[in-house]
Amino acid sequence: MFFFAFIDRVNISFAAMDMRRDLSIPATTYGLGAGIFFLGYFIFEIPGNYILTKVGARTWLAVTMVTWGIISAGMAFIGNGRELLLLRFLLGIAEAGFYPGTLFFLMQSFPEKWHGRVISYLIVVIPVSSAVSSLLSGMILHLSGIWGFHGWQWIFLLEGLPSTFLGILLFICLPNSVGEAGWLSHEEREYLCKVRQRRVQVKADRTAHSFLAVARDPYVWKLASIFFCLSFVNGTIHFWLPQMIGSVGFDKYTVMRLLPIPYFIGAVALIICAARLDRSGKRRWNILIPMGLAFLCLILTIVCQPLMMKGIFITIAIASLFTVLGLMWVVPGQILQGPAAAGGIALINSIGNLGNFFGPSIFSGLVQETGHYSVGLVMDSVVMFLSFLIFYVISAEKSGDVPL
Repeated sequence: MFFFAFIDRVNISFAAMDMRRDLSIPATTYGLGAGIFFLGYFIFEIPGNYILTKVGARTWLAVTMVTWGIISAGMAFIGNGRELLLLRFLLGIAEAGFYPGTLFFLMQSFPEKWHGRVISYLIVVIPVSSAVSSLLSGMILHLSGIWGFHGWQWIFLLEGLPSTFLGILLFICLPNSVGEAGWLSHEEREYLCKVRQRRVQVKADRTAHSFLAVARDPYVWKLASIFFCLSFVNGTIHFWLPQMIGSVGFDKYTVMRLLPIPYFIGAVALIICAARLDRSGKRRWNILIPMGLAFLCLILTIVCQPLMMKGIFITIAIASLFTVLGLMWVVPGQILQGPAAAGGIALINSIGNLGNFFGPSIFSGLVQETGHYSVGLVMDSVVMFLSFLIFYVISAEKSGDVPL
C-alpha cells in the first residue's frame, strides 16, 4: 500500500519530460506543482491523523487510499499548469493521513526494540518504489499513441488506479488494532497489548498527554526542523533527478533505466544500517555518519567533471539520504506514546514535509533563472549540512534522557 502511495506521489517526475513539452509547462510551474502536494499534505495531515484515532485505521486508511488513487489517475486529463497545481494539491490532501497513520499503527503494534527495523522496512519502500516506478514508467511510455493518449497520460492512469482497488482490499483485510489481528494467536495478541501498556506506563512522565503539550516541546520542533531539511533535499532530488540525468544527453528511455540504480542501492543500505542500529542501539552516529556522507557527496557531485564520477557521488548521496530518513523516524517514538504519539509524529512529519514543498519550488526557480542545476545542488548541500549540525547538537543534549 505504501509502495503505491509513493508511486502516485512521485510519478510526476517520470512523466515530467514529455508532459512539460506537450502542455508547455515552465520549470517554475512544474516545481510548484511537484511541491504543492506537500502543502495540501501539511494543512490536512494532523486533522486526518486524529480522525484515524476516532474511526480506526482500517476505515480511514482505506478512504484515503481510494481517494488519492482516483485523483492520481485523473492527472492524466490535465490540460495546463493550473490544472496540474489543483490536482497535485488535492492529491496531497487525500494522502495526508496515510503515512503518519501507518507509522502510528506500527509503533503501537510492535515492541520498541523492533522499531528501528520495522520502520526502516516501511521507509525502504520509498527507494524501491522509485526504482520500480522508473522501470515501469519507461515501459508505459511506449504506449504513447494508444487510444489517443500520450505516454505520460498512461503513466498516471496505470499507476493511479491500482491504489483505488488496494484501498478497497485494505478495508476488507486490515484490523483496526493489533488486538484484532487475525494472523496472530491469542497469546501473541495478549503479549503485544501488554508490552504496549507497559511502555505507556514506563514513559508516562515523558509523554505529553495532549497535542498542545507536544507542540510546546522544543525537542519536537528541533526534530521537525531536521526533517524539513532532509525533505527539502529529498524533494529536489526526487522530482528533478530524471530531468538532471536527461540534461546530459540521455534519451528518456535510458534515463528510466539508469534511475533504479541509486534507489536500489539506497534500499540495501537502509536495510543493512537498520539491522546494525537495532543490534548496537547507538542511533547517534548511525545517523550522523550518513548525514555527513550525503553532504560530502552532494559537494563532490558539483565539483567533479567526469560524468561517471558524478553518477557515483549522486548515487552515494541518495543512498545516504534514504538511510537517514529511515533511521530518523525511530527517534520520535522514544519519547512519545499513545494519542500524543499520533499528534507528535503528525506534527514532525507535517513540518518536515514543508521541505518537500519549498525544495522543488526554489530549485525550479534556480533552474529557470540560471539554466543549469549546479546552483540548486549547492543549495541542497548547504541544507543537508544544516540538518547534520542540528542533529549533532540535539543528540548530544538528549543522550542522557533517551537512548540515542
